[in-house]
Amino acid sequence: MAQPQAHVVHGGVQCPSPDKWAPFEWEEPKYGKQVHGEVTVFRPFGASGNLSAGFWRAGTTTPGGQPDGSNSLIYSSPLGDETACVIDGTAKLTVVATGQSYQIEPGTVVSSPKGLEVKWEIDGPFFKKYWCIWNGTSPVSESKSELQINHLADNPKDWIEYHFTEPKEGPLVAGELYFICTKGSTGTMMSGIWRSGKGIAGSDCQPDGTMTTPYTGVLGDETILLLEGEVEVIETESGKKHNFKAGDVIGLTSGMHVTWRSKGPFSKKLWVITRDELPA
Repeated sequence: MAQPQAHVVHGGVQCPSPDKWAPFEWEEPKYGKQVHGEVTVFRPFGASGNLSAGFWRAGTTTPGGQPDGSNSLIYSSPLGDETACVIDGTAKLTVVATGQSYQIEPGTVVSSPKGLEVKWEIDGPFFKKYWCIWNGTSPVSESKSELQINHLADNPKDWIEYHFTEPKEGPLVAGELYFICTKGSTGTMMSGIWRSGKGIAGSDCQPDGTMTTPYTGVLGDETILLLEGEVEVIETESGKKHNFKAGDVIGLTSGMHVTWRSKGPFSKKLWVITRDELPA
């Protein structure tokens, strides 16, 4: 079924109303139909490929949950590469093929390639994660085949200024970033951390740290978990304004012209960029 390609700004919150949550059902290639936890979707499509994002939770009352809220499941990301970030709770992840295990906690970023079987042993009483799943049509040779674990508290030395060129406005700089992943299994899937504020580069940055930039997603659709600060996104064509705060999720459509305004003194986000073409 073809997905709608309308240029829209997607948005969501971590605690939507109860009617927005549904049991998470999927087909695990080796084990058949699975039902574990509950899911809410805030981004059901992108401008290309199959892109979706939202939150998943598990606890005492969710499908597959034990009386103490724990849960155990095998998950191979069959719907596509997944970038996830733990919001609440802890778990142990074990790669089935190698036995390699990782402990994850709030702030852990989990990058799971499509098809990699991972055993999730979730501790009670509650667990929640943000997720972004992407599946394109252009298989990437020598794509990553291992689970990658990072953390929002990571502070590498190689922060780089974000320089890009807008079709109308020309060369711009907006904040700085570092990369977590640079490619996916089926097209472009990049992820990383971005920040702006006092003392950080920006073509239009005020003394209080507020940064404003035009943006059309020249690299692809962008899906965001806002980590710190407040952001206003203004649609150029309609003038509609969207306001987001730390903890919210944002979906920007490639090719849609908006104005991104990060309010001072500081803002930070986990970003995922997807495009149904191989990385340049």
